[in-house]
Amino acid sequence: MSVTTPAAPVRAVPEDFPARIEAALALRPDIEAHVDRAVAAGVDNIFLVGCGGSLFGFGPLRVLLDRSPIPCFTVNADELVTRRPAALGARSFVVISSTNGGTAETARAAELATQVGAQVLGVTQDPTSVVGRACPELVLHQGIEAKQVVLALIGWSLLDALGAAPEHTEALTALRASPAAFRTAIDEMDADLDRIAAALHAEPVVYVVGSGPLESAADTLAMCYLQEMQWKHAVAVGSGEFLHGPFEMVTEDLPVIVLTGEDTTRPMGERVIRFLERYSDKVHVVDGARLTLPGVPEAMRPFVGTLVMASTIVGRLAEHFEAWSGHALSERRYMWKVDY
Repeated sequence: MSVTTPAAPVRAVPEDFPARIEAALALRPDIEAHVDRAVAAGVDNIFLVGCGGSLFGFGPLRVLLDRSPIPCFTVNADELVTRRPAALGARSFVVISSTNGGTAETARAAELATQVGAQVLGVTQDPTSVVGRACPELVLHQGIEAKQVVLALIGWSLLDALGAAPEHTEALTALRASPAAFRTAIDEMDADLDRIAAALHAEPVVYVVGSGPLESAADTLAMCYLQEMQWKHAVAVGSGEFLHGPFEMVTEDLPVIVLTGEDTTRPMGERVIRFLERYSDKVHVVDGARLTLPGVPEAMRPFVGTLVMASTIVGRLAEHFEAWSGHALSERRYMWKVDY
C-alpha cells in the first residue's frame, strides 16, 4: 500500500542555523594565520584526508584547489596510512577532517602526517576526540554548513598565500553573504525536496548522479544519508562515468536523482539529464541554479552554490527521507555499536 503522508513532520530548521555559519566566518583570521605559517615554512603539496562523509565533504574544496600551483591529493585516511605516498612529507600541508572526531583511521592518518613532519590542520567539532587530540592544530566548526565555510576559507587562504587567487576579495564578499544564502536555500528548495522524498522513500533502490564538486555530494547522499542513515539501497555515480556503463541499468521505472549546479561541469549533468528524460519516468533534478543566493556576487554563484548544495541541500533532502520513512537518521545497525 502506498504511503500518502509522511511518518513524522520534517525536522525544524535550528534557530541558530545562521549563527553557526557566522561563527565559522569569524575563524578567518585564525585560518589565515595557520595557512600563512605553513606556506612560509615551505609547502610542496596539499593533502585532504578523511573518511566517509568527511572525505566526500572535500568535494568543493578539491575542485577549488584545481587552480593551485602545487598538487592537491584527496585521500581516504586509512589509504594514506597503508599506502604511505612518497609525496607526503615535511613540505606537505595536510587538512584532516572528521566531523565528530571519532574516526580512528583519521586519527592514525593525522599521527602519520605529524610524524613525517607535515603541517597538519584538523577540522572537527570536538577538540577532545581522538582526531582532535591527534592534530597539532585545530579549526572547530558547528555543523555541515559551517564546515563547508571553514574548508572554503582554508582553500582561499591557501590560494592567496600561493599567489593563485586574483578574485580573493570577491570570494570573501561572497562568503560573508553565505549565511543568508544557506538559509534561504531551504525555503526555496523545501517543497521540491519533500516531493522527491515522498516519491522515492519506498523505492527499492535509488541512483544519485553528480559532477565536479557535486560528485562527492552524490556520494554523501547515497552512501552516508541513504545507505548509512536510511538503510536504503543507493548507488552514487559521477556524471562523467554514468554514460560509460551505469546507464545500461536505466529503465522507465529506475529512480535517479541528479545533482547539478552552475560550475563548469554543468554540461556533464545536463547530458545525463537529457538521456534520463528519454528513458526513465522517475528522474528528479536538484538544480543549484534555482537558488537565489542573496548577496552573492554573480561571478561567485557557482562557488557558493556548490557549498550550499553539498551541505544544506543534500542534508535537508535526507531529513525529508527521514520524515517519510519514519527511520531516524541517527539509527544504526553497526556503526559505533560493534567492533569493525
